[in-house]
Amino acid sequence: MPTQTILYIIGSGILALFIALFQYVYKTKRHRLHWGLAGVRFISVFSLLLLVINPKFETKESKIIKPVLAIMVDNSQSVNYLNKDSVASEAVQTLLRNTEITSKYDVKVYPFGTQINQNSTLTFEDTQTNITKSLQDIESLYDSQFAPVVLISDGNQTIGDAYEFASKQFEQVVFPLILGDSIYHTDLKIQQINVNKYTYLNNKFPVEIIASYTGNTAVQSELRIESRGRIIHKERVQFSATNNSIILTPKIVSTKVGLQRYQVSLSPVENEKNTVNNKKSFAIETIDEYTNIALVTSLSHPDLGALKAAIETNKQRLVKICSPIEYLETNDNYGLAILYQPNQSFKAVFDLIEKRKLNTFIIGGSQTQWAFLNAIQSDFKQEVTGQYENYQGVVNPNFNNFSVDDFMFNTYPPLTAEFGSIALNVSHETLLFKSINGSPTQEPLWFTFENNSQRTAVLLAENLWKWRMHSFREDQNFKSFDSFMAKLIQYLNIKNQNTRLLVNYESIYDGSQPLEISAQFFNKNYEPNRNAQLVIKLKNKATGQQLEYPMIAVQNSYNINLNALEPGNYSFEVRANGGTHRSFGEIEILDFNIEQQFINANVQKLEQLAIHTDGAAFFDTQIDGLMSELISDNRFLSIQKFTKKTVPLIGIKFWLLLLLSSLAIEWFIRKYNGLI
Repeated sequence: MPTQTILYIIGSGILALFIALFQYVYKTKRHRLHWGLAGVRFISVFSLLLLVINPKFETKESKIIKPVLAIMVDNSQSVNYLNKDSVASEAVQTLLRNTEITSKYDVKVYPFGTQINQNSTLTFEDTQTNITKSLQDIESLYDSQFAPVVLISDGNQTIGDAYEFASKQFEQVVFPLILGDSIYHTDLKIQQINVNKYTYLNNKFPVEIIASYTGNTAVQSELRIESRGRIIHKERVQFSATNNSIILTPKIVSTKVGLQRYQVSLSPVENEKNTVNNKKSFAIETIDEYTNIALVTSLSHPDLGALKAAIETNKQRLVKICSPIEYLETNDNYGLAILYQPNQSFKAVFDLIEKRKLNTFIIGGSQTQWAFLNAIQSDFKQEVTGQYENYQGVVNPNFNNFSVDDFMFNTYPPLTAEFGSIALNVSHETLLFKSINGSPTQEPLWFTFENNSQRTAVLLAENLWKWRMHSFREDQNFKSFDSFMAKLIQYLNIKNQNTRLLVNYESIYDGSQPLEISAQFFNKNYEPNRNAQLVIKLKNKATGQQLEYPMIAVQNSYNINLNALEPGNYSFEVRANGGTHRSFGEIEILDFNIEQQFINANVQKLEQLAIHTDGAAFFDTQIDGLMSELISDNRFLSIQKFTKKTVPLIGIKFWLLLLLSSLAIEWFIRKYNGLI
């Protein structure tokens, strides 16, 4: 306490004494009652003066702080599947019952799956395991203190960074308690299936199957692919201790439109403990792209036969070469129009295409009436010079509408086109630029654009037949050219309908990714509408069960998480504002539990984790050794923490109570003795 404050307190005491003696002794006859009243008055005045001075007193408090022992328990289904759930629960109780542990540590239990769950109980039902993220959560909780970690787990992680390497950055010491043993059992496993999400009707699509084997002896198995209860492919496969992984690439024919589900399986071998991982399902959406295409022309040209032959290599497409009059008579039969070197006779054709909002492919050349073509539409204008030039095509590396990387345009013969510049009045994607005598230009030779709901491709040149013949001379087949044309026709065959309700989803969910569906809803100006009410209605096609959920607004979109849905095939409908706008779709949820793919603990990774964090690994049968290590480890000791606290006199309730009591006593004595 400062000297100045002490002098104030002494002065206050003298002043209080003077006032008390002056009032009750000096001015009155000396009587015992007056001496008592003087004492009470001294206390009142002195207390009041001290409150005015408000001196501050310092106190010290000591507290023993024990280090935290964080017990992380793997709450995933793999622990249950390996029959280690009861072992894990008993290990936790054993640690909590040990008085030496609880007296040395502040013990906290944290079940975890994809992250730690501080307030949850052990259920062993989590479908994913992320050990790295869970350890990072512990570090965040105890960033500024020692908190050794007991990790009770089988070490099998399904998502996240590799914890055995990420652990090099961990600050806390980790003691893994391994649920399982180091014995590797005989096991066949479908490791991975790689397949495209989409295919076309009656097309063959490849399936890449990666299968693995754990064991010491040579074994034989049969791989089957089934669909709708029917075996569509089977073959014998052999494994050994050295040949323990194979890659198979069978091809399957898609024979039905829509989502098609397939199951790949390996027949079990003798003494195989886990047969769940012998099977894996996949699904693919089959699209019917059957299209009637009108090739409209008033000319005879070798390009016509080349185009028809190239496009019809896909059996789902039929090309009809017809005149403008024939097209007008049978226009309802066509989903796409190719306009070859239009002239004045195409006027009604253009009018009809505009009315029906058809996608088109326009091809120009030496017999194109450019003055007519410039007048009938406003998207592009070709300068009319009456002169013609041979142009080489130079691919635009920034073209993104479809892939053209495998087509060597620079090696193909030049095409003949009108000499002169082209003016484009719409946003467009250039496929090929013009090149004259090896000198590239920025003038487009081949380009695409989308105008409202229509897609259009424009080639300003003729003699595509030379390209197809060149493809044959180089490769002894037409595959290169035909594949390129297939990509172009596929792009043009998609109808881009304007809609105010857009729904984004994956057709197939394999269980390893979040099942989320999002939607956007726009107002009449096609601006995001944040105040709409969106509802999704789902129907399980197998059971007929119907479910309905509201979609939650998140910024400019509406989202719904459907991870709780059972595996199966579902149709769904998204409604906006009571059904004024609707969107339909279909999803397939595959029956796949990644936590059931493991047959033993990952001992090696858990031991690496212990080494990188200066801890020690123990098997679940060695819990006594773990407890001895925790008790004897001198790195984790309790610390005594002193807290210095400054308290002002006015904050002490006793002093205020003393003041009030002295005033009350003085008043009572004076009243009782008739001095008031």
